[in-house]
Amino acid sequence: MRIILTFLWAIALFVFTCSVNFHLLIRYQVVDFQFNPSPDWSELTKLDLKWYSSDWILRKIGHFIGFFILALLASDFGRRRTAFFWSVAYAALTEILQLFFFRGGRIYDVINDSLGILLAYLLCMILFRKSSRRTRR
Repeated sequence: MRIILTFLWAIALFVFTCSVNFHLLIRYQVVDFQFNPSPDWSELTKLDLKWYSSDWILRKIGHFIGFFILALLASDFGRRRTAFFWSVAYAALTEILQLFFFRGGRIYDVINDSLGILLAYLLCMILFRKSSRRTRR
């Protein structure tokens, strides 16, 4: 069941990150993929940080939480540590794939996603450390 949930969550993340118009997706549930055969690779290195935009901040929070959840599901809540690395690889892949769907993939989004994954990892390590201490007593 965990594998199915992880797979479905990864698909949901793909749809959210690669659908051409995020606002149409959220407001009207319109999924629109348009393939870009020659992406602009310089998009990855743009630093268009928009701290003043609540919409931008909400999307970054969504990235963080989305990959936090992916890491928890994929790792079976910390039982499979390599899943954290695979989650980071998937974060990088989704940013690269965005370039092929007329979206702006950003390296800083991979970092943001990775921070969500790192928080999931640390949370699992703290919880398992406490639970392993209890079982030893």
